[in-house]
Amino acid sequence: MWQTKAFVYALVAIPVFVVLGLVAQVTHSKLARRLAEIVLLSCLAAFAAALGSLADDATQWVLTSILGVLLLVGLVLHVRSYFRSS
Repeated sequence: MWQTKAFVYALVAIPVFVVLGLVAQVTHSKLARRLAEIVLLSCLAAFAAALGSLADDATQWVLTSILGVLLLVGLVLHVRSYFRSS
């Protein structure tokens, strides 16, 4: 049961991370950048906790694959923002 809750949290946290990362890039807000990092770390922890239940459901595999790609794109954009000059 807790694995399902962790998976749902990760589903919600990935779009929140991407939006916070975009807000941080547009506004150059350090608070938004730090919040995005906190959400990213908690999302990765939730995914790690939920991996055990993924083998049971094909729908979760599809959602995890799509959201994993979204997470990777957001992470790349976030890391690239550190190397841009202000």
